[in-house]
Amino acid sequence: MNIQRINLEVSCTTPLRLLILSLLLLVVGCSSGSSNGDDNSPLDSATDNTGGDGNSDPDTDDNTGGETGNATAPAKLIGNAFSGSSIGLSWGRDGVTYSIYRGSEKIGETSNHYFVDQGLAVNTEYTYSVTAGNIESDTETARVSAKTLLNNTNNGLSNGADIVVENDRISSFAECNNARSALELLEGDLDSCLQAMLALNNMAAHLEDIRAFAARVRSEQHPAKVELGMRLFHSKSLSGDSDTACSSCHQPAVGCGGDGLSMPVGVNAVDPDLVGPGRSDGLNEVPIVARNAQPICNVALWTRGLFWDNRVAMTDRGLRTDSRDVSNNTESAVGTGTLALMMAQAHFPVTDAAEMGDITQFGYDNTSDSGFTAYREEILAEKLDSASWGSLFTAAFGDPAIDFSRIAEAIAAYEAVQLFIDNPFFDYVDGDQDALNSDEKRGAITFMAGNSGCTNCHAGAFFTNQGLRAVSYPQIGVGKDGSGNGADLGGNGVGSFRIPTLLNVAITGPWGHNGQFATLKRNVEHYRDRASSIAQYFAGSEMCNLAQFAGLQDCAIKVAPNGLALTQNIFNANGGGGANNLSDAEIELVVKFLGTLTDPGAANSDSNATQALIPPRDGGPDGRQLDAKDVAGNAL
Repeated sequence: MNIQRINLEVSCTTPLRLLILSLLLLVVGCSSGSSNGDDNSPLDSATDNTGGDGNSDPDTDDNTGGETGNATAPAKLIGNAFSGSSIGLSWGRDGVTYSIYRGSEKIGETSNHYFVDQGLAVNTEYTYSVTAGNIESDTETARVSAKTLLNNTNNGLSNGADIVVENDRISSFAECNNARSALELLEGDLDSCLQAMLALNNMAAHLEDIRAFAARVRSEQHPAKVELGMRLFHSKSLSGDSDTACSSCHQPAVGCGGDGLSMPVGVNAVDPDLVGPGRSDGLNEVPIVARNAQPICNVALWTRGLFWDNRVAMTDRGLRTDSRDVSNNTESAVGTGTLALMMAQAHFPVTDAAEMGDITQFGYDNTSDSGFTAYREEILAEKLDSASWGSLFTAAFGDPAIDFSRIAEAIAAYEAVQLFIDNPFFDYVDGDQDALNSDEKRGAITFMAGNSGCTNCHAGAFFTNQGLRAVSYPQIGVGKDGSGNGADLGGNGVGSFRIPTLLNVAITGPWGHNGQFATLKRNVEHYRDRASSIAQYFAGSEMCNLAQFAGLQDCAIKVAPNGLALTQNIFNANGGGGANNLSDAEIELVVKFLGTLTDPGAANSDSNATQALIPPRDGGPDGRQLDAKDVAGNAL
């Protein structure tokens, strides 16, 4: 048996990739909110020297664990592939020394809160146990399984999105036995038909890409930087009046990192710690934040742009934003790599008057780039006092200096590990035919059929081509137009918005750039006939069916006073269009299929994967942490 305990400095000859293979740190910070310094230690790791079968050489060591018999199992244990030959583990920081077992063999021990197991066989599932006591005891041991990637040759640079659409009508596939729709398919033909479509769409290769991309991103993040980013993301110190955090609108326990509202409520909330339904500023019946808060999970998978209008974008010339300062500072810090889009994006909500604070209240010029830059440094960064935050910045960056560039980089690192890409549909692509039921298979076939048009925008394993598209969603809310008429013309002035990923889409409602649709089914129905959908929406005052506006007097007039006219203008400007004529039954099938794209770890707010993204409820380093709760007062 090869047991390693490593707490020494890593030689300068150690490959850089192994130095940074320390994710999984969906780190849970120490109770005081500061680092104990062990994040700068090298990764505790185990290397299999048995020829790749994943089993260490046996010896006579006792594998029953410690002798105390009264230890507590580590909290929030999670495991994920880091490559085709390594798996990373992490758990809640508590300062205890833990023994790590692969199967029944002890492979190492560490006082850190993470461990990377290396030298594993490709495409192989391993089970791990982590304990400070008796491995046979369920109360003293935490267990998790994880699988290595399919191979070690994928460089992880492709995110699984697809812009080259390959689809055809169901009747064109011989395997579908001349059926014209999924409703007509014989039960015995479902798998052969669906597999033929998957092959045409090259889905297995796209899935391999997205998994390799996610594994690379995980492995690149340093635990101390992620821990700092988590604390910052949940800190109200980054808002002008210290009443709003990033997690006010992007709470990991709500809808994969959203808030469950059509339009978010940022500053001046009556109860700043209340997140999601029930959150209000007590004044504005229609929120003054114009667009739906997109889920933050899987944000690291986007490579072209962020925000609903892609206004933070990666181009052939590098990073493009509305601020030259932000673009230059971001590229100076992280180049144009994994963190660039997220780091750049993190600069903007903190200077949005409705979201996190009005810089003019502090005397800064909101018409100049320099005004925003000065506010971030002189107000927000300065608010993070060294006594409270210095040790966290030292652990993450090597010294206690605090500036907004470092703040944004740490937030990006924390966002980067919020990856939820395991789901039943991907299990089916892997070969598990029982992962989907008959209706879900019929829904997948309908979704991928050429006549539905779904894959024109939602192709590949990321289920988006990452571009902008005008699809004439109903215009509601305060809008982004400077005239104040409620219009939102999107990213190119004709009502175009970023095509969202459909991963986890079933849990990220309300749906649309304004959260226009209360159900996923109604959202899918919009694509059957957009003209009819628009007419139906406003004739039925469907905006008043949204939970956020239920019971609002004169709801339609307040929520969408010019909605129909504005929407029709956008529809006409884009030449109308958009009809796939799917039947009600086919739409039901598509919705059932979309439900199979949900990661169970994201759907369950109590899962280790979700809870590992939420800091200890200790008030944070400076007492301004947003310890979120729902409208009933339950902790989120």
